Amino acid sequence: MENRINVSLTQDDLGQILAGISALRSLMPFLIKLSDADRKALQMMDDGRKPFTEKAYDLASRNDVINPGRELSDAGLADLTLFQGLATIENELLQLVEGVHDTRQLVGAETFEIARFIYMKAKMAERMRVPGMTTIVEELGKLYRQTPAAQPDTPPVP
Repeated sequence: MENRINVSLTQDDLGQILAGISALRSLMPFLIKLSDADRKALQMMDDGRKPFTEKAYDLASRNDVINPGRELSDAGLADLTLFQGLATIENELLQLVEGVHDTRQLVGAETFEIARFIYMKAKMAERMRVPGMTTIVEELGKLYRQTPAAQPDTPPVP
């Protein structure tokens, strides 16, 4: 058994982290939640389509014939700026989520490994007829059998 991480997260630290997350949310009150149907209906602009979008706005700014009008053009440019800013924020947050997820997975695996070791020691003690071990083995055994088989634990996909 190897303990690869040995860190404590105090209630104060957790409170500060949650307050920080809340502060981030308050800085972006415009965030929305799309339904699956909404997502499927949208023509998404990804990194591959971004140059096309930028070029279209650039050309429209210099050619009245294709310019959609000042109001639409200004709204689109504001959206493009927001898109770029949100892409940067999303990238940073995904790196943070990946670190939190991987650390949580490792800590959980280490914790579970030690718990299984405790269970094994209790079963050995029961075989050696240590008083009270049957109750402990039965209690842990019920919970251990209820544990679902290990499934891949992947971070949420945006």
